[in-house]
Amino acid sequence: MAFNFFKNIGSSSLLPDTYDYCIKFLENSRCKTLPFHSVEHTIEVYTYTKTIAQYEEVFGANLEPILIAALFHDTGMAETYVDHEEQSVEYAVKYLKDLDYPKDKIKIVKNCIMATKLPQNPKTQAEKIICDADLYHLGIESYIFRNERLRAEWKTFFNKDYSDEEWYSINMEFLKNQKYHTWFGKTVLNNRKDLNYVLLKERHEKYKFEL
Repeated sequence: MAFNFFKNIGSSSLLPDTYDYCIKFLENSRCKTLPFHSVEHTIEVYTYTKTIAQYEEVFGANLEPILIAALFHDTGMAETYVDHEEQSVEYAVKYLKDLDYPKDKIKIVKNCIMATKLPQNPKTQAEKIICDADLYHLGIESYIFRNERLRAEWKTFFNKDYSDEEWYSINMEFLKNQKYHTWFGKTVLNNRKDLNYVLLKERHEKYKFEL
């Protein structure tokens, strides 16, 4: 398998310019203070998208709109938390139309952003790549730590103050039902996700017993 992200990439500055634009946008919005959906999260999803795309053998011009979607996918959180994907699409479309980006590629960007909305139901390979990138954290060692950031975020925006037992129960159910869509997700990420489920279950039983 050829692991060459730069295959078929020309001299266009679109991706680096879009990267700089989105990161600065997020850094100058409330997103910079979000515990989970932070600037760091967007950078990680962008990086994870490239990783998964390599295994899917998606490069160059075919990868470009997926990476643009990754950069814009949470920009809508600058305005709204619930249904932020729709706002993210608005930001992305305006930005890309101003650059005369091809309409067919704008459609891919739009569909990729909307595909990240939970519950995920991606249809195309591009949508599957970004969906697995957005939930990549479920299958890594630092999952439980990162999940506590999400807990803090929900407390702020939804006034949800879960007990430990409730929080672990909710997330056990989410991990149990969540499905990865790419080869990388189904193998590499899913193996660690299964272990994270076990760790959550152990914590759930501990706090359930203490109650």
